[in-house]
Amino acid sequence: MDEERRDTRERQKKIEEIEARIVEKDERIDKKLEELDKRQEALREREREISELKDGQERLKDELRSKLSEVAKMDEKTAKDLLLKQVVDRYEKDILGLLGKKRNELKLREREISQEILIKSIQQYAGDVTAEMTQTMVKLESDDVKGKLIGKEGRNIVAFERSTGVSLIIDDTPDTVFISSFDLFRRYIAKKSLEALIADKRIQPARIEEIVEENQKEAETLIYDLGQKTLNEMGIVGVPEEIVPLIGKFRFRTSYGQNILMHSKEVAYIAEAIAKQIGADPALALKGGLLHDLGKAMDHDIEGTHPEIGGKIARKYGLDERIVNIIEGHHDDLPAICIETKIVQIADAISAIRPGARRMNAEEYVKRIQEMENLAMSFSGVSKAYALSAGREVRVFVDAVTVSDIEAEKLASEIAGTIEANLSYPGEVKVNLIREKRVVEYAR
Repeated sequence: MDEERRDTRERQKKIEEIEARIVEKDERIDKKLEELDKRQEALREREREISELKDGQERLKDELRSKLSEVAKMDEKTAKDLLLKQVVDRYEKDILGLLGKKRNELKLREREISQEILIKSIQQYAGDVTAEMTQTMVKLESDDVKGKLIGKEGRNIVAFERSTGVSLIIDDTPDTVFISSFDLFRRYIAKKSLEALIADKRIQPARIEEIVEENQKEAETLIYDLGQKTLNEMGIVGVPEEIVPLIGKFRFRTSYGQNILMHSKEVAYIAEAIAKQIGADPALALKGGLLHDLGKAMDHDIEGTHPEIGGKIARKYGLDERIVNIIEGHHDDLPAICIETKIVQIADAISAIRPGARRMNAEEYVKRIQEMENLAMSFSGVSKAYALSAGREVRVFVDAVTVSDIEAEKLASEIAGTIEANLSYPGEVKVNLIREKRVVEYAR
């Protein structure tokens, strides 16, 4: 019984403690609520004061405008125009100087942005560059086959050359004959036909004509497949069926030793990259870049330049007028109707003139570089001159003691003019003249 009383008292005590804590918390909450009410009231009072101050400011502004108009006897617009005129009259020279400085800064920035766009676009494409020879070599099982290829009184070789349009060179080179032609497509058909004849062993005029005809049909299928494969690889759609084999024919065409299919793909990828950088249509630039040399796929005896021929083909098969303009205008023959034409023109120049893209006789190249350096060195005050970037730039160092800054500018212009007048080169040559003064002292 005593234990129950003790338990009851302890429970009662705990209940009282809990009630006391609850009462204490309620009191603290009430105090915080009172403080919040006071703060809200203070904020409302502050808002009223700010509103009154704003109203007072507006009234003062209106009064000030009215008094100014009365004093000056002119309205607000007239006073504003007069103030602007006084500022322009006083600071006109400073303003013009500032505008000139900003203009020069923008031109410099424009050049930097252009260079950055081109560099980024070129770096995004890294294709192989292949320059194919004008001869194709075919290995023979033995030298005995050479006699069969020539035939009685040369009948077989004459029939072969007449059917294929190539020259078959049979010389003293062991177990080897050469197929010679500037037309890669003819050389391809001739090589396939020659290999088939050697395997067949029945080498005589009728059989030669039969095999060449078979290989020509197979080659027509091949160029269509090559064209379709190129379009699939590049993700280009909307090209008419009649143009697909012409794209495949690019594989068997060259310009200055540069394979046109490789060149066209390279131009397309670079043009696409540039278009992405400047916000143009990358799909149009890609398609236009691939088709820009469409006229070169046709036979060489067709009259007209390759942009004209390509434009006629594109128009005939209903290509977009912008694509037609890219084809016809990529050499500046016609005005550009879209920015993509200029983009393809730039990409075409990048692909064609960069070192290694097209063939050049090594001796002629070295001679041109040496002439460029010697010409720069012939000017008074030049200490060193180097031709860089495959002859695209001449870096000239002058003596800072004998050549002033003004004379350096004049000298750079004279060197550029002399190079232009006396040397032959593709594109343009940058003359980079450097005048540097160095002072060396020793602390001992």
